[in-house]
Amino acid sequence: LSFSVALLSACLLSFCTIAQNIGCPALQRRINGRCCNECPPGTYMKDFCSVDHQTICQPCEEGYYSPEHNTFDRCEQCSCQHGKCVSTNGTCLCPSGFLCSNSTCSVCEMNTCSVEEKPKRTEHPPGQYLYQCEPKCPEYQYFDSKEDTCKPKTQCITLGLVEKIPGNNTHDSICQKPHDNNSVYMILCFGFVLLSLTLFIFVSHTCWRNIRKQAANKKPIQAVQCKTSDFHLSKEESGFQLVIQDESKDSSSLSMEDLEKVSSLS
Repeated sequence: LSFSVALLSACLLSFCTIAQNIGCPALQRRINGRCCNECPPGTYMKDFCSVDHQTICQPCEEGYYSPEHNTFDRCEQCSCQHGKCVSTNGTCLCPSGFLCSNSTCSVCEMNTCSVEEKPKRTEHPPGQYLYQCEPKCPEYQYFDSKEDTCKPKTQCITLGLVEKIPGNNTHDSICQKPHDNNSVYMILCFGFVLLSLTLFIFVSHTCWRNIRKQAANKKPIQAVQCKTSDFHLSKEESGFQLVIQDESKDSSSLSMEDLEKVSSLS
């Protein structure tokens, strides 16, 4: 009996709802005798329609969603780890700077890619996501962070210039005129010559000083000749000096005789 009553009540409610919407087009509902627009997914009804205006809808706040056309006065709350979801279907979202780690986005991980890179997602195992960073732009382009777009790298050779600094993922190539290199070569050559000349002068000066030192060390020492008359000696000292001179003469004469004998024997 209770089941029959419940079924009858459901049928009557459905009949009443259908009866209320009789005469109203699709996506409208009869409210207070008027056909009012239903609010689209992602919004809720802030105010009923009236003689002056149609239904006033308001977007769902962050962390809330409404999946269907409705006349509800509020949105449903998301059941996500970070409290963010798509306002039209309740699919979880990660905050800025994070990436979904699985298909339901129930877990988020930090985006480690730099400005000029983008994350490439692979699924392994099913339902689990892995990310690898790759350049946003192809090899012949660079990423302009100010305009947030890829631009072609300047081809210096097509402009009749030479490449001074090659371009990379974030900067364009820098070109210069070919004759600019001549000044660099001249400066390098002049510096090399100046360095060589300085080294030659230093080595020559060092060698000259060493030669002078060696010459000074090999120079013979000259004996100082003194005369007896230069000194004022007493008679006793003068007599002693004469004896020494006579002995030296005798020794010198003796030595000369010995030398003559040796030479005759030989």
